[in-house]
Amino acid sequence: MNIHGYPSVSSIGQSPQAPDVGKTSTSSGGDFGSILKAYTSQVNHDIKSAAHAGENLALGKGGSTSETLLAIKEAGLSMQLMLGVRNKLVDAYREISRMQV
Repeated sequence: MNIHGYPSVSSIGQSPQAPDVGKTSTSSGGDFGSILKAYTSQVNHDIKSAAHAGENLALGKGGSTSETLLAIKEAGLSMQLMLGVRNKLVDAYREISRMQV
């Protein structure tokens, strides 16, 4: 089972490499939209692989209980992280829209 890590929030803009999910980098290392899209697709992949592992365990096709639970927990944490980022972006948008010009 491949367990991957997510970089800290402070290193997202400074990282010279784009996430390993897809080829979304530009010559300057990737813009925020492409990084966000890559993390979204990674979270989607985590959720689908956890569901597949759960189905395989339930049907008796293989896989251990600990690996399945680890995949489910990883998918849940990925989703919580993504929701946290989304909530911060929505709050920032609301704050900017309240500014008087």
